[in-house]
Amino acid sequence: MLTPNHVVTTARAVLVVGALTAAVLMLGPWPGLEQIFGLSDKAAHALAFGGLLAVSFLAFPRMRRNDLAVAAILLGASVEVAQLFTADRSASIGDLLADTAGVAVIYLASHIENLRALARQRGGATFADIAAQDRRRGARRLAPVISAVFPAPAETEAERPASFASRAARRFPRRA
Repeated sequence: MLTPNHVVTTARAVLVVGALTAAVLMLGPWPGLEQIFGLSDKAAHALAFGGLLAVSFLAFPRMRRNDLAVAAILLGASVEVAQLFTADRSASIGDLLADTAGVAVIYLASHIENLRALARQRGGATFADIAAQDRRRGARRLAPVISAVFPAPAETEAERPASFASRAARRFPRRA
């Protein structure tokens, strides 16, 4: 019987094979191979890295999409650096921008379902209200530069969120 774990395992295998194939094609002695499929170099880069990102979303469902997107862009940058050391290839900022464009399309498309769910559940609320109600976001401190420009309203010691150590000490008191 097919389970979500089977999908994750299969996606991981596809990701490994796809990444190795992309690396061989981008670093191998076959420049212009993408033209056989009717693609330009930039379109091939965008499709390859967008596809790798889409599969990585399935392969690592517990990782943040931001982290996976950054990893895909870094992989594209490392391929371009590696092309500096090959005889038949040359590194290109345009290729890296094409990689980033492919990643951006898939990354933004992955947020569509979240936006749809927000529209269904809280269609009348503003994004600021939704963010304020998000339980995953604790009280965050502003960076020193931001707090110097935009000072926060004064808060008393009782209102200030306790440190991790003090919260843990309250929850798990010392044994006698």
